[in-house]
Amino acid sequence: MAAFAQAPPLALHFQEATRSSSSQPPRPRTRPSPPAQRPTTAHPPLPGTSPSSASEPLIVSETKLITMHSCAGRLEDARKVFEGMACRDLLAWSAMIGAYAIRGLYKEVVPLAVTMVREGVIPDRFLITRILQACAYTEDLELGVAMHSLAIQSGFMVERARDVPVGNSVLAMYVKCGELGRARVVFENMGQRDLGTWNSMIFGCCQSNEWEEARRLLDDMRHEGTEPGVITWNTLISSYARSGELDVAMEMLEQMEESGVAPDVITWTSLVSGFVYSDRGGEALRCFMRMRLAGVEPNGMTIASAISACASLRLLSQGMELHCHAIKVGSVNNVLSGNSLVDMYAKCGEIVAAKRIFNEIPEKDIFSWNSMVAGYAQAGYCGKAYELFCKMESLGVRRNVITWNIMISGYIRNGDDERAFELFQMMESYGVKRDTASWNALIAGSVHNGHSDRALRIFRQMQSLLVRPDYITILSIIPAFANLVAFSKVREIHTCIFHNYLEMDGKIANALINAYSKSGDLAGACAVFDRHSSRNIISWNCIILAHLLHGSPSEALDCFCEMKQEGVLPDHTTLTAVIKAYGLQGKVSEVKQIFYNMTHDYNITPDLDHYAAIVDLLGRSGCLQEAYEFIDNMPLIPNLAVWEALLTAATIHGNARLANLAARELSSLDPSDTRIQRLVFNYWDLTGKSADVPLMTVYNKGRELKDVDSCSVEIKNKVYLFSTSDNLALESTVAELKLIMIQIRMSLLNICNGTDAEEEKEELSGIHCEKLAIAFAISNSPPLRSIRIIKTLRMCSRCHIFAKLVSEKYERQILIKDSNCLHKFKDGKCSCEDKNV
Repeated sequence: MAAFAQAPPLALHFQEATRSSSSQPPRPRTRPSPPAQRPTTAHPPLPGTSPSSASEPLIVSETKLITMHSCAGRLEDARKVFEGMACRDLLAWSAMIGAYAIRGLYKEVVPLAVTMVREGVIPDRFLITRILQACAYTEDLELGVAMHSLAIQSGFMVERARDVPVGNSVLAMYVKCGELGRARVVFENMGQRDLGTWNSMIFGCCQSNEWEEARRLLDDMRHEGTEPGVITWNTLISSYARSGELDVAMEMLEQMEESGVAPDVITWTSLVSGFVYSDRGGEALRCFMRMRLAGVEPNGMTIASAISACASLRLLSQGMELHCHAIKVGSVNNVLSGNSLVDMYAKCGEIVAAKRIFNEIPEKDIFSWNSMVAGYAQAGYCGKAYELFCKMESLGVRRNVITWNIMISGYIRNGDDERAFELFQMMESYGVKRDTASWNALIAGSVHNGHSDRALRIFRQMQSLLVRPDYITILSIIPAFANLVAFSKVREIHTCIFHNYLEMDGKIANALINAYSKSGDLAGACAVFDRHSSRNIISWNCIILAHLLHGSPSEALDCFCEMKQEGVLPDHTTLTAVIKAYGLQGKVSEVKQIFYNMTHDYNITPDLDHYAAIVDLLGRSGCLQEAYEFIDNMPLIPNLAVWEALLTAATIHGNARLANLAARELSSLDPSDTRIQRLVFNYWDLTGKSADVPLMTVYNKGRELKDVDSCSVEIKNKVYLFSTSDNLALESTVAELKLIMIQIRMSLLNICNGTDAEEEKEELSGIHCEKLAIAFAISNSPPLRSIRIIKTLRMCSRCHIFAKLVSEKYERQILIKDSNCLHKFKDGKCSCEDKNV
């Protein structure tokens, strides 16, 4: 016990009292002088008695009166009797302190304990236990340490002593006060330990996020013969759930059931609420169903959490079932359940039902109002939301920062940017300090409305004002710059993430891998992936797709093998990527083995993405008839991706019959869809043949499409847009393109084995936009600088050859992201190895 040698000043009162009055009767207190009255005959004390011994019957009777009043719930009367006592012994103090402690009024216990010490009364082991309990709940460390010192002096804490309750109380006090180191010393020196001892220590470790130590203690207690009870398991499960470690929490649940301990409502509520908080609503509802099947009746908190899960998943019917259950068990008027119901109905678009529930909540809190305001704003009724927003203040409900953020987010997401920025500027004039979420609302709204540059300006302003971004800020802004022309901005955001220690967040790491990959920096994506400590299936999918995007199928398949070795099971996205990777390598047999065994090996049923990937593979391999038969035997109705894969393969291999068939099927899906029309026109351009397609499509043959083929290129931090149908391109750019064409014309004609007729045909329909972008970049960017272009449609073969020749002639790296893949041209070669044109 050397750690407690230096007692705080309060402990000195105990030490002094112990030395001076341990063998003395309680010191009498002077009563207030009574009013003057007629003298009475005094009765002398009985022979052999003293004044103090004569008052003992009075102390006993007054103590009994305190106990009687406290048992009847009349604490004020009990306190009056206690304050009026001339002399208070240990029993009187125990009665009064016990009356408060039993009812959890620990703030009353602490000052009573201090006064008791000053009057020289030394508590026994039972009263020490109660005072320590009060110290734990009020986190009064000074008094707690003093009581610990007294317990040591009184012999209650001697090593190998068997007084477990006192030791447990001391241990619990240190744990609740956050002194885990002192708690550990007490724990190690306890001669005997019971279930409460272990529970307190495990709770302390969980509270301090020392998860490994908590698990070790669980193993140790079992090894020493103490089986964990429901409180032990609940402590671990609820702590893991609150911290977001829900997979570990579920693992603990399985261990709990295996050990023969039945989970109670607290166990299930911890899991359900944990899943809801972590945005895993589906798993929250599955836990709720397991609880009901186990015969455990949910409480108000469980029902409210399950309703919140329905809200996040927009499951109206399930939410209505839970509403009925809440009515049945009488928790519907509970403000917590009411708020969840308002949120659920609002998010499911049932504004009238949400308003009705809102009106029925008897004592609305700020969360009730915020839920209703958010419901109107999310449904697009910003006017109604603003009415409620103003009404709050008139009813005396103080609007908090969440209320303001809801309105800002509602306005900007509904296109009223001006009003959103106006409210943002007004906040602090109303005494509401902007928080990170206020800035996030503007950033996310700007990205949602397609204003990426404005989102970045807001982000930079936020940093200049020293407002620290959180993971929502980063997740909101990263997708806006996950493209080739914004690669420098991705690095800027990554630097911010690094300085704010946010990179360890799993979602941010995955978003960074994706952003680096799409910005053309595969090395950056790999570096983030390698540092990612908590990789999950999403992380593996991101890096596999990154290698695939950059034309590295072998590396993608290596990642797939490594993922399986680490015990991570693939999902539908993984297998689609693997099929495409094998397809790029032409490994038909390997793909067929994976496809036909995926249900058995991975419990994944093939969907349209997998079928489209198989058709693409067979088409690349020249097995066009087999690809058509595969489509004909599909158990699912082929979609655009399936027919596009067949059309592309048939066009490349010159199979006019299958190309015509695929074009007709594409047109029949939706003749007015410009995406489908482009695919058919691409077929005409590549084959020079006209397909037998509906007249509605033929009418648009002159490329009179609403959405034309376009591309963007970044030059000196500026983005320039070019369009294939735009015949008003800068004359200097067209002149530069003609000069480039002259310099590489012979090479182009030799490779294409074509004539000038193809060039004339392109000039009539409009120069392909990627050629204009390349020419503009060549003449307006420094030599040897990479050229980065984003194209809306797939590159044609002639433009692909053109880019290869330019990269060799001008010694430039050209990166072009089309609708199919990322092409990296260097030294006359492309990363796709001419397989994606």
